Amino acid sequence: MNSFQNIVKMLILISIIFLFNTQIRSQAAFDSLKIKLPKHYFKTVIVLDSYRKADQKFADTANLLAKKLNSYAIKQFNASFYTPIYTETYEVKEKGITKSTHLLLTGNFMLLEPIFSGISQHSLIKIGMGVRWIYNSGKKGVWFVDASPFVTKDVTYESKGYFRLASTFVYSHNVSESFNWRVGATKSFLWGNKNYWPFIGLRFGKLDKVNFSIQFPRSINLNVPVGPKLSFSMYTRPQGGMFNFSNNDSLYRIGNESTFSYTRYELNTGFRADVRVSNNFNFYVSTGISSRNNVTFYSEKANKEKPRLPYRNYFFSKTMGPALFVNLGLVFKFGKTRSFYHEKNMYDVMDLNNSIDVGDNTGNTGNPQIPITPKSKKDINLGSIQDLIDYNDF
Repeated sequence: MNSFQNIVKMLILISIIFLFNTQIRSQAAFDSLKIKLPKHYFKTVIVLDSYRKADQKFADTANLLAKKLNSYAIKQFNASFYTPIYTETYEVKEKGITKSTHLLLTGNFMLLEPIFSGISQHSLIKIGMGVRWIYNSGKKGVWFVDASPFVTKDVTYESKGYFRLASTFVYSHNVSESFNWRVGATKSFLWGNKNYWPFIGLRFGKLDKVNFSIQFPRSINLNVPVGPKLSFSMYTRPQGGMFNFSNNDSLYRIGNESTFSYTRYELNTGFRADVRVSNNFNFYVSTGISSRNNVTFYSEKANKEKPRLPYRNYFFSKTMGPALFVNLGLVFKFGKTRSFYHEKNMYDVMDLNNSIDVGDNTGNTGNPQIPITPKSKKDINLGSIQDLIDYNDF
């Protein structure tokens, strides 16, 4: 019996020596390696977004054009992406801060089918490429500049394209993890016009927990994370744009114009669910009420007398009542990134990039790179925090 106990003690002693020796060697080997961290903080993200709005009849039967168009619905598909092309990170050791500069390439393709039951079907496309620059001061401020040129065209019939430029400039200030304010300016066509708007934002609550965000004039959101893979939100945001429309149906009878401008605007209020299936794939689904539905036709030539002012000369403009909408999106994420768990400025960098949609569109990615904090310690496991601490970096 004593011999057996001695053998067991000897085996335990050898095991302990072997264990510590392995750890010491591993640590030495680890320290001697020059670990090359991923260069970028942003992943390459591709979003496929499908939107449908219910059919509505024009109530004004006395208007000849409304009678000809008969009813109006929307079918829209949008594909967009952003990808990092330059990242610079540098530490100010004496101040204990980390600054970073990010340059992203963006792109989008939209296929819009405004369905007027009284005329032939038109397919309108919007194609654009852009760049956005984001600077993280490492303290409380983040700067954001976006330029998104694009071309719209009616591809159903032979027609020319029309060039436009959307742009946004924002300064974002993180008072704390739970309070942020933003100020800037934006030129967008989401409201069916070419106006410049002031950009004013307020957020209450942490980005990885329940928060309420007002980003005028783009969105109002109440975000409620349920777990590491699921979050809900209630929101209000505009949906719309300005497009080139072929005059093949002879809707505009003054002059000899082959195309005219079609603008649409609506305000969507709904409920959305975001599901994080894996590190590389998310999807979202939302539904709600589309209100203040407006459709307007106007001639560029008829408004060229005062080109810098908002257009006022319309040959058709109607606003309809509320209708149901459905929105479905797929979000694909690629690449390894540097970790930034609980860095409030980097969370704000990600949120800014998400708040200003790629290509002046309405597809919202749902902040796929901001990890949702588990509600309790029992929810923490390797699968739920691998986005928080990227062990693949090492």
